[in-house]
Amino acid sequence: MTATDAQTHWMSAKIPNDQFLLFGFVGVYAPIERIAADLEGRASAIADLRIRVREVPATLDHPYWVSAPVTADQIRIHRRVSGWDACLADLAGRMATQLDATTQGWRVHLYDAVPGAPGVDGDTMVVAVLQIAHALADGSRATRIARELFDSRPIGSADPASSTTGYGVGSTVLAGLGIARLPLQLVSLMRRGRRAHLAHRDLERDIAAGVRAAPQPGGPRSPINAAPGQRRDVRVVLTSTHRLREIGGSVTVGALVVIGRALDRHLSVRKDTELRAEVTIAKPGPARARNHFRNAGVGLHVDETDPTRRARAIRADLDAARRRTDHHLTEAESAAMGSVPAALLHWGARSFDTTVVPELVTGHTVVSSVDRGAADLTLGGGTVRFTAGFPALSPVQSLTHGVHGIGDTVAISITASPDVVTDLDGYRDRVVDALG
Repeated sequence: MTATDAQTHWMSAKIPNDQFLLFGFVGVYAPIERIAADLEGRASAIADLRIRVREVPATLDHPYWVSAPVTADQIRIHRRVSGWDACLADLAGRMATQLDATTQGWRVHLYDAVPGAPGVDGDTMVVAVLQIAHALADGSRATRIARELFDSRPIGSADPASSTTGYGVGSTVLAGLGIARLPLQLVSLMRRGRRAHLAHRDLERDIAAGVRAAPQPGGPRSPINAAPGQRRDVRVVLTSTHRLREIGGSVTVGALVVIGRALDRHLSVRKDTELRAEVTIAKPGPARARNHFRNAGVGLHVDETDPTRRARAIRADLDAARRRTDHHLTEAESAAMGSVPAALLHWGARSFDTTVVPELVTGHTVVSSVDRGAADLTLGGGTVRFTAGFPALSPVQSLTHGVHGIGDTVAISITASPDVVTDLDGYRDRVVDALG
């Protein structure tokens, strides 16, 4: 396992970070038991779904990915859901039960014959939710896995050995290998750390020369930047790629404009508080870890009254963040991270204090935007209608947003702590109003 993925795995004990990828299918005619059996068979042919985490004793090395057979209990059937709102409420309740990736890295929740789903005229919907450990996949990789799983086209048999190491090796041997690697790791860390330092100086020179924009400072906390507690509440608002592009020129910018409008109307914040979103941005180059992204703060520019200028300002912030991510500092930092000894990395994750809330936050909310491709997925004879996702809450963010598109349909998903956001229906209505 890479250092980045190991850190993601260990941090999940402090900040639950399972992903929940929802797909709604209409026109399904196969019995739900048959669908579950078919999904179990398909999962057995997907390499990323045949692995689990294996820890090394005393964290003397990063954990390993090892082979794990797909089992029937990884497909959970949920019947007697009275409607769409009840389906979302049930799913929100299950978000409190995170996966133990050392046993299973994923599971699927199947909700049978859900009435009243949005965008469905009188028909019922089968809702399939892939719950997956974040260490196993970031949003883009999880989307690729889901597209393989929720499809009817044949896939080849997976070779577990192609995606795992450490299988069949004793714990003592793995610990010994970790100890043997330590001197080389420390030498590499010094070299790569120096390169990262020099790359940071290069970025500072680029910023001073106006080649790249400086990262924006964090903003003061708002009422939603509070510890979320254990409970979750979720909502989904459907729109179209056309509408969001009409608002912002792109789906992501359009969604940020909409979210900024809704937040500005919903929150009571100080007049000097510039509302900001923490947006996930893909790192450049080929992925060397299962998690290949970073977060950046983007201003929502709610004080700009002209919609066109507001969208232009948000786009400029987002483009500047992407240009900073494209700097060679990103690669240098990733390389240095890869040389940090496992024990030190684990100590940092274990020592993270979730009760400390900073005065300044990178974003008042999180926005994760992923295109999940063409609307050609099928399940049980039915076709996909929409997809959604629910970014995890953190100790300083009790309201997050997912922006997920499939075909021409985009879902703006809202995840919140009911202990902090007490009127989520009201906020959802403001998102609807902001869409026009």
